[in-house]
Amino acid sequence: MSVLSTPSTHILAIEVSNPSASSPEAGSMRPGVVVALRENNSCRLLAREDIDPARAHDDLLMVAIDRAMRTAGLTPRQIGFVAVSAGPGGYTAVRLAVTTAKLIAEATGAACIAIPTSDCVAHRVDNSLARFAVALASKGTTSYVTVYDNPATPRSPGAVIDADALAALGVRTMIADRFLSASFKVAAELQGISIIPPVFDALACAEIAHRYPSVDPLLLAPLYPREPEAVTKWRELKEKRASLGNA
Repeated sequence: MSVLSTPSTHILAIEVSNPSASSPEAGSMRPGVVVALRENNSCRLLAREDIDPARAHDDLLMVAIDRAMRTAGLTPRQIGFVAVSAGPGGYTAVRLAVTTAKLIAEATGAACIAIPTSDCVAHRVDNSLARFAVALASKGTTSYVTVYDNPATPRSPGAVIDADALAALGVRTMIADRFLSASFKVAAELQGISIIPPVFDALACAEIAHRYPSVDPLLLAPLYPREPEAVTKWRELKEKRASLGNA
């Protein structure tokens, strides 16, 4: 059931999930926020505020949201939904986006919608692609990969895979950023898979928000495909100390 069931609903959408949006080759990638009006089956852009990728997002996100709201001529209480691209992506970037969405939803009473970043990226893919993969959160020789039959239909939930698993996906196009490992690039070339850059667009987040249920802001959490590195190091240190204590 669509969560955007009223005739018109104002949406604040946040997309600052991926550091790759700041790359020189990013082109039309526009990290930032939008305010939009959902009218039946369409989404009308009211205001957009891009965030300068050369500066820290934590200094600019709330400023961008305030500017977008002022441009749209809305008060915070007029926002019905806060939609956030919730990962996977950069650890700090995703955490910042989700925390900001939680706080705004709690303060204003707006409903909160978490959208997988892969779905936001897929929404900006050419409709002519029959099946493709979106690879995000690349680290080492692995990536978080989601396969789509079309831009609106994930074939299965995303998973962390290495290049050896690429052939079994049955795709001819992969959307991936500059962090994709060399092993994936080699495998893609051997299998005739073209690689194109992703588009991270806050308006895409707003346009597909109606597909997802709202969640309690207190339960909203980033989508991390792996255990955060800081947690891994803390756990390993704890285990090492425990083993030394038992020696």
